[in-house]
Amino acid sequence: MQRKLFLHIGSHRTATTSIQQFMFANFEALKKTGILYPMRVARHQRLINTIFAGKRNSAEVGQDLMERAAKHEAALGKPIGTVVLSDEDISMRRDLSPLAGLREHFDVQVVFSLRRQDLWLESWFFQNIKWQWIPHLSHCTFDEFLERREEFHWIRYNRYVQHLEDVFGAENIRLNVFEKQQMPDGPVVAFCKQIGLTDLSTCSTPPHVNSSMSAEMVEFLRHIPLDTFDPPERDLLRQAFEAVDRNVLGNTGKQSELLLSPDQRRAILAIYAEGNRALAQRHFNRDQLFLDPLPAEDAPLAQMTLPADTDTLLARFVAPLLTQLVKSGTISATRKK
Repeated sequence: MQRKLFLHIGSHRTATTSIQQFMFANFEALKKTGILYPMRVARHQRLINTIFAGKRNSAEVGQDLMERAAKHEAALGKPIGTVVLSDEDISMRRDLSPLAGLREHFDVQVVFSLRRQDLWLESWFFQNIKWQWIPHLSHCTFDEFLERREEFHWIRYNRYVQHLEDVFGAENIRLNVFEKQQMPDGPVVAFCKQIGLTDLSTCSTPPHVNSSMSAEMVEFLRHIPLDTFDPPERDLLRQAFEAVDRNVLGNTGKQSELLLSPDQRRAILAIYAEGNRALAQRHFNRDQLFLDPLPAEDAPLAQMTLPADTDTLLARFVAPLLTQLVKSGTISATRKK
């Protein structure tokens, strides 16, 4: 029987990091169930990038994965019937045909998670400022961010899934809808069910990682040029911002992350409504792709504002940040380099 390869392509902001950390942490437990999460990394970004950069073709990668599975199978004395790769950046690529060669060696199943577009845009805005890996999105306002909405081509879900179907076959596309009522046990468990893992009794508890900062801290961070630093320094600084947000500003993770007014939200969803309906009919045999209700009309919006008073701004953000950098050793560690 041909081995399955589950290709988890995202999208971002659908608990991809939590899923990857779960798979990585449970490497040995998963093997015993016949599932290989290869290469001892949490995310397979580097491997996928070598394919799209033309350094390796996907058929060669598929052969390598088959050989790895066979070695683990021989050492374990039990069959390895499933291999899983995960990299959410795959979903950002317009043409996934370079991955088609994986089908020469595997029964490839693509797992793609869909978050309602209004909520995804709000979350993606916060994430781009927090991580600052795309310079032109790292410092813009939310209105400016929305004007660039068509750059995020993959959230036109119907069109994007049609492309997946063309490359991998419609019968090989597995969609998860990132909503509470459609993922009652959480996104990690929902993903596990997609890859055939229903008994998690031998696995560690699914984690929740990569939480958002408060809107107040995001607005402060929007004015900081983290994107001009090398990744190691950027990570150290981001950790300091997160510590100040949590310990000084009191971000408990319960602050509103809503940015769209009710009218804006309805207008955004109207743009994607026809495609969402077509996808729901094709893959779920229903008219509505997303089932969770919209936020209440009077739901509080996140306040992307900073203190107008300089003394308050310095006392609330700058002084605690400097204190945190010294306390954590970041400043001295950077100076020694």
